Amino acid sequence: MVFRRNASLRTALTAIGLVLLIGPGATAQIESPAVTAILDSSRETPIEQVLALLTLIDLGEEDVAVVLWKSLGQADFEDAVCAELAAELGTARLMKLARREAAFAGARNFVDRCLNAAAAQAHDPQRLAKLIADLNDPTAAVRRAARVDLSALGTVGAAACLEALAQTEEELKRANLMFGLTSLHPEINPLLLAALADGRGHFRRDAAELAGYLDVREATPWLAAMVSGDEADPAAISAAVAALSKLDLPIPTARETRTLLMEEIEKIEAGAAIQNIKAEWPTGGSGKVTWWSWLQESGKFESSEYDPTMFSTLAAERFARMLVSCGEPTPRERQLALIYHFETREILSKATSSQMEEEYSTQEISATLTVALDHNQSRAAIFCAQILGSRGDAAALVSTRSRPSPLAAAVGQADRELRYAALEAIMKLSPQKTFAGASHVPKALWEFAAGTGAPHAVAASSVAIRGSHWAAHLREIGFDATPTTSGSQAIALAIASPRLSFILIDSDIGRPLLREVVFQLRSHPRTGRIPIAVLSSSHHLDRSRRIAAEDDWLIAVPRPHSAEAMKSLVGRLKEFDRSQESLEHRAEQAVQALTWIGQLLENGHPYDELHRGAAVLQETVYVPELFEPTLRALAVVGTAESQQTLLNLASQNSQPIELRRNAAGAFATSVQRVGRQLTTAQIHRQYDRYNASGTADEATQQVLGQVLDALEKKTPPAPSPGIATPGLNP
Repeated sequence: MVFRRNASLRTALTAIGLVLLIGPGATAQIESPAVTAILDSSRETPIEQVLALLTLIDLGEEDVAVVLWKSLGQADFEDAVCAELAAELGTARLMKLARREAAFAGARNFVDRCLNAAAAQAHDPQRLAKLIADLNDPTAAVRRAARVDLSALGTVGAAACLEALAQTEEELKRANLMFGLTSLHPEINPLLLAALADGRGHFRRDAAELAGYLDVREATPWLAAMVSGDEADPAAISAAVAALSKLDLPIPTARETRTLLMEEIEKIEAGAAIQNIKAEWPTGGSGKVTWWSWLQESGKFESSEYDPTMFSTLAAERFARMLVSCGEPTPRERQLALIYHFETREILSKATSSQMEEEYSTQEISATLTVALDHNQSRAAIFCAQILGSRGDAAALVSTRSRPSPLAAAVGQADRELRYAALEAIMKLSPQKTFAGASHVPKALWEFAAGTGAPHAVAASSVAIRGSHWAAHLREIGFDATPTTSGSQAIALAIASPRLSFILIDSDIGRPLLREVVFQLRSHPRTGRIPIAVLSSSHHLDRSRRIAAEDDWLIAVPRPHSAEAMKSLVGRLKEFDRSQESLEHRAEQAVQALTWIGQLLENGHPYDELHRGAAVLQETVYVPELFEPTLRALAVVGTAESQQTLLNLASQNSQPIELRRNAAGAFATSVQRVGRQLTTAQIHRQYDRYNASGTADEATQQVLGQVLDALEKKTPPAPSPGIATPGLNP
């Protein structure tokens, strides 16, 4: 629908302005030169009408704009007209109208329709295909119109046109497509970078030519890499040389190219690139940036949204990948290539194994693990540990100067997922003699064995009732929360907890003060990456926020005073930990850790401190999913406490008979292996239990009799259902 200009509209507005709109002074406002010019201008098309309306709003003449909207807002534009409005006026200007819904009734629906129509039109495959086909039409006017329409589609049009370019072999048709792409600058820039990084053949050559023609400075590293060894096609190399010439840049050597790539990676690692990304790559309302990848196999672009930090990591992976393709890379450059390959593997859904990592020796993987640990690149460190474990090469535990090997050191790191990956790798290597850093292994084994159950939280406040109040709110939402009244108690509880999820600390905490509490928590591997929330009084909020600014795993917020506020806070804390292992996953890790412990205790091990954590078994034996592996460990650990635990379990009438029978069998195995470790009083108590069972059922009497047989060593222990004795097969 097209409206024709009403020549008398300005006169009518002037006439009714005093009465209907704004009273005294309205005529003066309407008769201002700017308003007069707008009202006298041509408004024959919808774009002219909406533009006039928006201009009046910009001038502050909202009352006059309302009168225009009364007729414009009732117009029933076709979808094509709505899409044209969005393309010509832009999202920002239309949203200015939508935000004035109170004055312009229906404005939000009008703007939504325009934006939705524009989005549908941009992604209409038939329309895109026709526009791209028109770029090769024999008629110049048709080609020109297609270029204009494509330029309005922005990145969507650029992606479709580049995909067509990749599939087109004929030179003249490709030339027309490339000419059409010149009208899509700068929207085409990120797509060109993806094509230069991952494209092949004539498509990469054309991308290089476009980068030079459009003066895309960000393409310099890729163009340099193409002429320094990354590209084998002479035509593509020539295009890259020509593009560098257009950019007034010299032709680099392989070494100079690697230096350029390293500088880009170092900028990213120093954090300097993050602000540039936010400034140069629109993030929209989500705060995320669109990352473009070229899939050579399908001949298509793929896009995903990431936060600026992850976006910069993906960019670093591209630079690092080029490092190993330009001349002879140094060991450091090879390490960076592998690190970023691992850092982005899960993000880009790459295969779990690749030829790249097979080209690295065990020593190189270990050296790469060291670099990843030094730079807190946990994803890469986890993959390095997994590869070292899968290779079964004992060289992974070889150390120099009596320092732990990188794999052994990883077992003591703050990242829980990394600790488990390194522990699993060492268990696969199954070392038969001690090694530097071996003390980390038993600590990690017992930590993971005790890691199942409800997540734990520590709530620390010098005011006891306040800490108890926070803990009560946490229990309501499923946490095992412990309140404490001093900083030292909070530190001790947090370090000792194998199920710790986060820590709440009052800004007024004492003994020691807040900053010292945070420092000590961050200095210990178990709590180095545990989220912390400083719950602050208004008086100390600024100080708390300064502390939070220095710690990526800490936030400072006002003290919560309701269950809903606490629930919201917990939601924020959960966002810190990317792994956020489920209770099921922690239970699986606990089962595996207990299984490893049982195997080590039975078959021998190089860990002198393994028995120190055996008290954990007294708790895990009562967890249903951990009962079987715990019983196996209790049967071979050979301590007085383990034998007493088995006796108590076998004697408890409240337990299922099958479980008690298994406990009696495990006790018999323990006595056979290490003899009786019980005191005379404990043995007499067991006889008393048997004597008191005269009225019990026959199954109970049999179990208690089996225990006495083991104590008296009358018969060797027989295999019990569910227990593989005495071999305790894994």
